[in-house]
Amino acid sequence: MRAPFFVLFVACTLLACEQQRPTTQPVATSLATDSTAAAARPTALPSLPPDTTDVSRTHLGYQTGHDTTFSIGQQRYRLLLRAESDSTKPLVVVSEGTVGNLFADDSSTFAQTRRVRGYEGRQLITLLDANGRQVFRRQLRKQNFFGVANRDIVTVSIPERPRFLGYHAPTQTLAFALLIAIPYSDVAQQVVIVLGFDGQVRRLVISYLSNWEAPDCEPRLLPDGTVLTCQDLLPPGGKPVHLLKPKSELVAAFPLTDSTLFTAYRYGEYRPVASEGNDQADVSAAFNAPEWVADPRKRNAPNAFIINRQGLVLQQFQYAGHEGVIGYKVPRRYVWQTHTYYLLDEQRGLYLLDKHSPKAVTEVAFQQMQPFRKPQRPAETRFIITTKTAAFAFYIDLKQPTQLRYERLQVDA
Repeated sequence: MRAPFFVLFVACTLLACEQQRPTTQPVATSLATDSTAAAARPTALPSLPPDTTDVSRTHLGYQTGHDTTFSIGQQRYRLLLRAESDSTKPLVVVSEGTVGNLFADDSSTFAQTRRVRGYEGRQLITLLDANGRQVFRRQLRKQNFFGVANRDIVTVSIPERPRFLGYHAPTQTLAFALLIAIPYSDVAQQVVIVLGFDGQVRRLVISYLSNWEAPDCEPRLLPDGTVLTCQDLLPPGGKPVHLLKPKSELVAAFPLTDSTLFTAYRYGEYRPVASEGNDQADVSAAFNAPEWVADPRKRNAPNAFIINRQGLVLQQFQYAGHEGVIGYKVPRRYVWQTHTYYLLDEQRGLYLLDKHSPKAVTEVAFQQMQPFRKPQRPAETRFIITTKTAAFAFYIDLKQPTQLRYERLQVDA
């Protein structure tokens, strides 16, 4: 999803789509029937605590790092996260086509040299024990990121504090995300840093090369030590699982459980288009910004997948409800009473993903749902899903999670 690379701050308000009556359509079912067990008298099972955690949740927009504390067993640690610039040490590189002439080393010759200037900067990550003794202190300079992110963006960026993602005690690792952006713009890249408890860099990898095409995903450290970068799954000591596919764009990659993830794609590729007029932007230069061309051969191919941490596909189906302006978003809601994720496609209806049964995906089209009429029934729970153009309230019968009523809400412009 490409857009002009000029300063743009978008606030998305949400409004409506057509409503009709639905049809429950199992996209997939995994209901094993044991005739012996069915005939036997049911055995009372111990009650489990409600599963209230929405592990799929992602956060849009800028997030900065901050100092924090955490414990491993009885041992408490404190992380100090810093970012510094040094205006006495200029850095000059050739623009790769993204940074514009506002950052020119010499504006009079920029059209020929494409040289842009920034200043040295660094991130400092310090780990202290409970008594304030230093466990390690890791310094990362801009040059450390040249082989990972775009050199021109790194050079002109203002250093940001890394954001702590978590730790994994068995492998003695700490994970961080770091935003690298062109100042005064909405153009950014993100990298993931993995350090050992000795302060050594275990991994330094890209999360996304453009926030404009960033998937609905947040880098995170999964419970088994696997790092989700938003391009790959990096298991500790194992073989990486690459989430990107040829001639497609990843639009979502988020966990459903500790061991399963939802991924979605759109099929096609970017193709250059001829630029018209002045192709030099002051802040960011989108030279010959390409346009997206969908692949008609894959119009009916599955583009949404439930996978495990090893990349094995557990289920696949078609989903076209994603949206985005700066980055993609899958409109959804987790309802803990039914331990189900409800993914909205405002043209079709809802897709139900059972957290306790990853292979069970059910489509409930709008044609199947009843329009909502007051009052709300005692057995119903209500939730709202919004998109850029629509807002819906859904009413679920908790005893029959595929039985829904819905209404379109008025959204202020």
